[in-house]
Amino acid sequence: MKAARAYPITAHTTDVRIEQVEIPAPGPGEVLVQITAAGVTRLDHSVAAGGPSTMGLLPLTLGSEGAGLVVADPGGRWPAGTRVMFFAGAGGVTADGTMAEFAVVPVRNLAVIPVNVSDEVAAAVPIAYLTALLALRTGVFEPGTCVFAPGIGGSVGNATVQLARALGAAAVAGGVGTTAKAAAIRAAPWAWGVQVVDLEQDRLRDGLGDGFAAGIDLAVDGVGGAVTAQIATAMAPGGHLILVGCPGGRSTRLPLGEVIGRRATLHGFSLHAVPSARMRAAWAEIVELLATARISPVIDSIYPLEAVAEALRHLVEDRPVGKVVITGLSTTR
Repeated sequence: MKAARAYPITAHTTDVRIEQVEIPAPGPGEVLVQITAAGVTRLDHSVAAGGPSTMGLLPLTLGSEGAGLVVADPGGRWPAGTRVMFFAGAGGVTADGTMAEFAVVPVRNLAVIPVNVSDEVAAAVPIAYLTALLALRTGVFEPGTCVFAPGIGGSVGNATVQLARALGAAAVAGGVGTTAKAAAIRAAPWAWGVQVVDLEQDRLRDGLGDGFAAGIDLAVDGVGGAVTAQIATAMAPGGHLILVGCPGGRSTRLPLGEVIGRRATLHGFSLHAVPSARMRAAWAEIVELLATARISPVIDSIYPLEAVAEALRHLVEDRPVGKVVITGLSTTR
């Protein structure tokens, strides 16, 4: 089968190659899936860029999520031919991932694709929407909550504002880093009902509207760095700040007086640490929202497997609005 494989070149760089490898065999608790589309994430770029934490694990197949057809489930839970979307768990990080014609996926991490959802859109769902929904639940989300997410052009921020709106938030806002992107997002159909804060022009506290008079009840922060400090100064009393990623910076000067005075709570969240029961419940909720068109994952661009290096570059350097997807991976076995 064809696969996008990352190989080490030096101590800190890699080479991504499209090559032929053996079809994997599912082990206990795994399902073999024929891949039709794979989402592209910043984690894929980190692995492909030769981060020191992954160098000793290369070569491996990239890709942490995708969509496709069940080929074989030794446990008998998933019938062959079922259309599924999935988070690959260790796949693409410490084991072979989903940017290939076939992959093995943990059985707990699969969900049925609703009939009204294409494989390309389904491949954009798993990591972003599972992270966003489970982070909202970690922050004790309930209808009437005022929710903020920075980086709403990115996948987790976009998923957070869409989910919060669909689940009955009283007010939903998202931050963007440039005035040009703020204008583009405000004009997008999916952004209806979402307040867009232009962080190039305004500090967060100044840019939030009337719906946030008391501050942010719940923030899902997938950006980190200086943005996290701004969120901390805009929290409502007793608010929750859920940290899910830090591409904008791994450290910041946190205003501790603001955190203490507002009795805010900070939580770290990792999708890899979610128990099976919570994962199944989150998948059920997401599938229902997709099937009823209450959420609409945004696709920026679709690339063939042979262009995976350009897809990774585009994701990180061009900062697109919405997901980048790899498609055309499988034809026949």
